[in-house]
Amino acid sequence: MDKINAIILAGGLGSRLRSIVADVPKVLAPVNGRPFLDIVIDSLAKSGIVDRVVLAAGYMAEKIIDQYQNSYRFGLDIFVSIEEQLLGTGGAIRLAMELTDSQDILVLNGDSFVEIGYIALYRAHKKNNSQLTMVLKHVENASRYGTVILNGDKIVSFQEKNNEIVAGFINAGVYLLNRDLFVHVAQNKIISMEKDLLPDMIKHNAYAFISNGRFIDIGLPDTYKIVEDYLKEV
Repeated sequence: MDKINAIILAGGLGSRLRSIVADVPKVLAPVNGRPFLDIVIDSLAKSGIVDRVVLAAGYMAEKIIDQYQNSYRFGLDIFVSIEEQLLGTGGAIRLAMELTDSQDILVLNGDSFVEIGYIALYRAHKKNNSQLTMVLKHVENASRYGTVILNGDKIVSFQEKNNEIVAGFINAGVYLLNRDLFVHVAQNKIISMEKDLLPDMIKHNAYAFISNGRFIDIGLPDTYKIVEDYLKEV
């Protein structure tokens, strides 16, 4: 089985969490005695398929460099891509791709944990001949996230978030994508993956992969306060 590279988005400002975590970037917020980003990288080290990780850093990038650049404690090649100015999620991915060499690339958020089988994800991606496979999670209250509309396991469209409490599939922020999708994406421009790129990308053979495992993001004080118990055994 081919090995793939992964890009972890780790450049956000973490404004909503700053009242609790102020001295490090959000992805380095301590959880059970280690940076949250350690948990995300460790899951990739155990995946059986990822051999290189690129950390897309921006805010407080020097602290991420100090922790991970040239570190071999995970058994992975780890590189850091640095945004001189914050480029948005799409722009950060485009910049980080310069440090990748696999055709299929795993992209995930550094401030969330999604429990999935990465080999199963890769096999589904290949079976469907997919250009983009998006990991989804079913939740009872999708009002904070917006929902993904499916036809079978094929992604059809997105429904914007609103205040209505409804159950549905949400974008868990993990993508396995063909690098060719970014060929025409401009470098060093502010681009949102979610708003600017995904609506067009789902027209190119995009499929869903459902996670039935744990899912949590630490972007809000309320979720950060429960993450240690939620991921105690991870």
